[in-house]
Amino acid sequence: MSRLLLKRRQGIALRYLLLEMAARYKATMKPADYQTICGEMVAYSIGEAALKNGSAVLVGGLLVGVLPLPSEIDRA
Repeated sequence: MSRLLLKRRQGIALRYLLLEMAARYKATMKPADYQTICGEMVAYSIGEAALKNGSAVLVGGLLVGVLPLPSEIDRA
């Protein structure tokens, strides 16, 4: 019986290790670009700037709104 408990603890420890590794991998990945409704890909920095200043929103994973020009982002 103690042998089964040992295997169960190892399984739980392995599960937590895999979850932690997945979370760290996702945190270190480069953020993806945004896609607009018309299918245009927008750079991550431009999309984030539009989301932060409130001129765009994410609807179903698509970026909708008015996007700033790259020169406007550099000034901010």
